Amino acid sequence: MEKNEKIWNRRFILLFITNLLVLAAFYASIPVIPIYCQEIGITGSKIVIVLTAMSVATILFRPVAGYLLDNFNRYRVYLLFLALFCLSFPAFIAFPIFGVLIIIRLYMGAVYSVCGSATMTLAGDVLPVQKITEGISRFAFTVSIGMAVGPYVGLQIQSHMSSKASFLTIFGISVAALICVSCCRIRYPKVARKKFSIRDSIYTPALPFMFNMMFLMIPYGAVIAYSSIFAQEKGLSAYLPYFYIFLVLGMLVSKLSTQKMIDAGRHKILVCLSLIVLILTMLSYLFMSTGIHLLVSGFLFGLGYGILQPLFQSFVTGTTDAPKRGVANATYMLSYDIGIGIGSLLMGFLQETLGLPVGFALTAIAYIVGAAVYLFYVDGYYRRLKKSDIRV
Repeated sequence: MEKNEKIWNRRFILLFITNLLVLAAFYASIPVIPIYCQEIGITGSKIVIVLTAMSVATILFRPVAGYLLDNFNRYRVYLLFLALFCLSFPAFIAFPIFGVLIIIRLYMGAVYSVCGSATMTLAGDVLPVQKITEGISRFAFTVSIGMAVGPYVGLQIQSHMSSKASFLTIFGISVAALICVSCCRIRYPKVARKKFSIRDSIYTPALPFMFNMMFLMIPYGAVIAYSSIFAQEKGLSAYLPYFYIFLVLGMLVSKLSTQKMIDAGRHKILVCLSLIVLILTMLSYLFMSTGIHLLVSGFLFGLGYGILQPLFQSFVTGTTDAPKRGVANATYMLSYDIGIGIGSLLMGFLQETLGLPVGFALTAIAYIVGAAVYLFYVDGYYRRLKKSDIRV
């Protein structure tokens, strides 16, 4: 028994590191791509098309990702798609043409949708049943950290290297992730494959969690997409890299200080406190004018999401049987794709009409809606699933 526990611990740690590296590589590319586009003569709305192409592909391919993970060997599927994901970064250098870059981004979105769903699914599979909820809550922390560390890494390598060198560096990070997961060597029994159908590609029990988190990710998408522009407008660009450091610090503090409460099942109070902190943080953008204020907002932002993201992921994985965990995670991860997409697009309109400070403050409405959905339905829904131990 001890030997088995050591094996899953080793695999869990390797998957933890892998997911951190994959997310860091993906989010590091976000600030690099627009600058690279400008360098090769792609400007204005064409940059927006290149950026949004991936979001469209990710949303459309998520159901396919769930099907692949539940009907084929999950470990081999992940190895294949992570290798394909690695190739997308040198492809930016090899094909500096507008039309081809759109195709690369579509390709990147498709393969990333599988990678993003696979790691969480594999982590759930290597954990003992009695440790799934607790373990996934910890593992999902890689999402929070990756989404915060990635942009910081991207900004740093972009400021010290050429765009081509930046893509090669990010490629190196993704290859390191591939090497890391190759050491896991997870074995799966053969599965009975079903025909693909749209109905079966959406895991209905995960929809309440997906719908709830979608609202909570709207302000996140707005902040990640427009923080650099906001910092320029306020003359705070020098503080922006440190904004992401404070974002990570907030996430670390939240994890270290609340894990016992999560393990004890005190979810409602944690969600409510997180949302109060996030609402006040977004409203504070109305009068933000100093670098200290920007850094404090980054810390509080990290504090809130360091609780919410791992918690909701544990809701999904902890109430899903292993054979359906792939499609469940793929369904849930749509909340990130749609929420972040809505947030960035919404801020584009609000920036032109009301300005970024008012726009950021207005996104707090999404938190209020998300809080209502959680309190009036999702909290009770989750408790019913856990109480009855029904894993549909």
